[in-house]
Amino acid sequence: MMRAKILGVCMFVLLMGGCTTSRLGKAEKLLEQKEYVQAIRTYLRMLDPHLRDGKRYIYYDREVIVGISNVYWNMQRYEMAIKILNMVVEKEPTYGKALFHLGLCYEGLGMEEDAIDVYHRYPYLSASDPYRQVLRGRLDWNIRRKVAREIQYALQNESQLDIDYFPENSVAVLYFLSVSDDPQWIPLQKGLAEMIITDLSQVEELTVIERLRLSKLMEELRLSASGLIEEDTAPRLGKLMGARYMVKGSYMVMEDLRMTLDTGIYESDKIYLPTSANFEGNLTRLFQIEKEIVLRILDYFGIELTPLQRERILRIPTQDMVAFISYCRGLDALDRDNFKLAREFFMEAVRLDNNFEMAKDYLMTDQVWNATHSQNLVRVYREVAQIIEEAPQGQAEVVYTPPEALVSTWYRLQWMGRYQNAGFLPGGETRKSFQEAEFYGAPVLPRRIGEPPAPGSTE
Repeated sequence: MMRAKILGVCMFVLLMGGCTTSRLGKAEKLLEQKEYVQAIRTYLRMLDPHLRDGKRYIYYDREVIVGISNVYWNMQRYEMAIKILNMVVEKEPTYGKALFHLGLCYEGLGMEEDAIDVYHRYPYLSASDPYRQVLRGRLDWNIRRKVAREIQYALQNESQLDIDYFPENSVAVLYFLSVSDDPQWIPLQKGLAEMIITDLSQVEELTVIERLRLSKLMEELRLSASGLIEEDTAPRLGKLMGARYMVKGSYMVMEDLRMTLDTGIYESDKIYLPTSANFEGNLTRLFQIEKEIVLRILDYFGIELTPLQRERILRIPTQDMVAFISYCRGLDALDRDNFKLAREFFMEAVRLDNNFEMAKDYLMTDQVWNATHSQNLVRVYREVAQIIEEAPQGQAEVVYTPPEALVSTWYRLQWMGRYQNAGFLPGGETRKSFQEAEFYGAPVLPRRIGEPPAPGSTE
């Protein structure tokens, strides 16, 4: 009896999970057939357009609204698609599907910076949202393309670059040079720079240059990390990266795992160090030392941190040095465009420390990486849709199984609350609809409805 009840619950949840696809199937089929007008009309009927007080209203259903935007995207009417998607994003800022399609629309219009801004929101998505990886991959692709283009421009116009036109508090972090005898510590040079960049990026008063820009520039100049110690190299790199200031330094790890770290700040139009600092301690203090470096840099710029900024900056990503070394090796492999090897290193880092969020950011599958790293937007659109369709939809929920006589009403109420986001109460019309292009916050039924009262109850 118990097995039959559990089976019934699971079948009910699976049926519920398939409702979204089945109810949109007709409109999606029309879209595939390029019957755009009919597809839009089919979607709109699901939103129940109606008049109230002389104004046109529709009910909020994010899946349907994103579906309408996809029709306009396929028609290359990107402005209209953006307007529609922004309606959803304003109401649900962390809805991954809407953010992905919004980014594609900006790319379709050639608005690269706007697309990057949208993809930059991936950290706010749930770790279980498959679109988190998609946004992260598309962000990486756009930044790589942008950096490569800007580096080429800077090299071709190097003589005309003027530091006076760079942002006032723009800063780049160069790779720290390892002067240790043991080569196992060499990977730290990129990981240390990445941590400093991540922490400095928490401060809005600074314009922090991404590490990828340095990597691509060194690749173009055929410059090794050891070349960064030359006196005239740092100012040139700073100008080519568009930074007024640069942070650079070196470190040594000894056999007894004691370490020394020297760091300083360069100005791009000078070849001397206006400020420098030395740190010593056990290797296990590396992460604390990195925080001290960041605070020294901020003090140099005269920046006072808010309590929230200080909390974020002082947060240590991992206490596991072996995990951090794997992460550093992953960054190096990624710079060499070897994502498969990089992913192995990132997976090892997360295996050693499951709370290592910086490493988790790169844990996308090869399928997602390949789908999101393409210039062909139609290909990206289709391959991502295929990945999402094949993605696991989560585990079945254990919900209340209603008496047989109530199944029809129960099913309808649950379906409406979960997939239409429109509240319903028997009797008079109580739903709050919203005017087209405006939202008034329609009430939403809870995902689980408690057991109904017994017949004859006054509850």
